[in-house]
Amino acid sequence: MTDRQLRNDSYPLLHGERVYLRRPQQSDAPLVFAWERDDEVWRYDPHRPYSETLEEFLPIFERNYVIGNGRQFWFIIEDEHHVPIGTITYFNLDYRLRQAEVGLGLGEKSRWGQGYGPEAIRTLVHYLFETLGLVRVYAETAQANQPARRAFAKAGFTEVGQIFDPRSTGAPWVLLEIVKTEETAAS
Repeated sequence: MTDRQLRNDSYPLLHGERVYLRRPQQSDAPLVFAWERDDEVWRYDPHRPYSETLEEFLPIFERNYVIGNGRQFWFIIEDEHHVPIGTITYFNLDYRLRQAEVGLGLGEKSRWGQGYGPEAIRTLVHYLFETLGLVRVYAETAQANQPARRAFAKAGFTEVGQIFDPRSTGAPWVLLEIVKTEETAAS
């Protein structure tokens, strides 16, 4: 599969019981900008994406989220009423090893703790296993990020161990993974 085919084929509308994952549109930029500027949303990652103004952010958003670069694939997470509540992405896609890394950002704090994060993760993992043929999906998060660790655990990930993340300030990070089995393929 070429980068161009991958870029065009990697944005189906995905849905779980309550969430929808869709391709970002330029009209999503103000929401994503607000989420990225929120210190509480990003408290566990000191090197978050950051733009001073929305005008500065718009071309970055268009290039990275809307058009895409063929290496990182973003989705907007919508709730059951099609209200955007966050983003989810997969990247570091390795077809030889049949694995990819995922990242989750639930920007709407009023939706925290209601199961949207784990459901979005499960929905994306199902797509990665069943459509892209991957056998391993992993994530990295700050050890202190208990909400993310719980969300990934509820989505079936196990903690593999501590890792060093060069983006961090020296605080430990955790590697989590899920490996395709007959049980994970069925969910």
